[in-house]
Amino acid sequence: MNIPLPHLILLKLRFHIVLLIFGIIPLSTRSQFEHKLFTSNMLVEARLNYGFFYAHHLELELFNSHITAFEINLQQETYGKHKWEIAFGYPLIGVSMWYSTLGKSPYLGSVYALFPYLDYPIFKHKNLTFNFRIGLGIGYLTKKFDRIENYKNLAIGSHFNAALSLMAEARYKINSRFILSGGINFQHFSNGSLKLPNYGLNIPLVNIGLAYRLARENKFLSDHIYPPVEPYSAIIRHNIEFNFGVAFGYKNMQSVYGENFFVYHFYENTFIPISRKSLVGLGVDLSYDESMLKILEVNNFIITNKLSILRPGMNAAYQLSMGRLGFLLNLGYYLGGKEKSNGPLYEKVSVQYNFAENFFASVMLKVHFGRADYIGWGLGYRFLTFYGKKTAKTVK
Repeated sequence: MNIPLPHLILLKLRFHIVLLIFGIIPLSTRSQFEHKLFTSNMLVEARLNYGFFYAHHLELELFNSHITAFEINLQQETYGKHKWEIAFGYPLIGVSMWYSTLGKSPYLGSVYALFPYLDYPIFKHKNLTFNFRIGLGIGYLTKKFDRIENYKNLAIGSHFNAALSLMAEARYKINSRFILSGGINFQHFSNGSLKLPNYGLNIPLVNIGLAYRLARENKFLSDHIYPPVEPYSAIIRHNIEFNFGVAFGYKNMQSVYGENFFVYHFYENTFIPISRKSLVGLGVDLSYDESMLKILEVNNFIITNKLSILRPGMNAAYQLSMGRLGFLLNLGYYLGGKEKSNGPLYEKVSVQYNFAENFFASVMLKVHFGRADYIGWGLGYRFLTFYGKKTAKTVK
């Protein structure tokens, strides 16, 4: 069949356009995919843990055994996208899926845990780094305390518990794809006295792991990308941060007193920054724990005024700041309160997230000499006060 020359030229042109479209689209899609994948710095790590159950109370000697645990970690190497990443030496951000049969104890069952973590580099030398990992998440134990069916399990009173992981590790970069690691881990499970009994599980472990890089490594960004000072810091020298917050806790004490109780906690922290990542200061707080009324009643104390269980306190405060996220530690002394079974000293460990410019949400663990008292969830308001203007000569 004879095709006129103009039609033949038009047909060939259309054919080349179709080829060009179908060639460009996959290439563009692939390039975008590769760009996102290459710059993510993602790794997958498998880790084997071996340790033992540490019986920190006589009632827990029953669980003494050797323990094997497995974990799969999804990690991301930071490279300086945010200023706090540079300040902390480019830490690893990850999430761990952790599993153990807990020595095949018939009273504890198995545990499944999922917790995000931060892995901070402490020392680097060529392909070798020494890190410290902090992880906090949730764990599920298949067996818990039961008055009839599992009365020997005094360690855990609930299926769901907080999972805490503290680990010192060494990491060696074998090549561009594989990283070998090994460390010493301390794994803890507790419900923060939300439901008694709650002695908790403490598990020291040693481990070895192998990580695989999913795509090409994205190199660190240099510090010069960000200005050496914060905006306006060349004019205003110092600032003070004030945090006002309230937290609410809950204690399930059915197994002990047959009742549940609420805790109300009010606090204020005043911070002064001492570096790009650390703030120190003082705090005051006031707590009202309804369970104290029951404890005083059981111990034959006469309660004439319910406000007598109010416990004011003063504490030293420290905050580790990572952008919108902050980790707080308070070490305090009670100034009053009728119920004194916990002693005069207390500790608070908190995680605080600034979801708006002046507002934050927080989760707090109240502790007495390492024994968890309660977990509080709360909201707060923060603001900064600036002082100490510099002279014009110092402004560059």
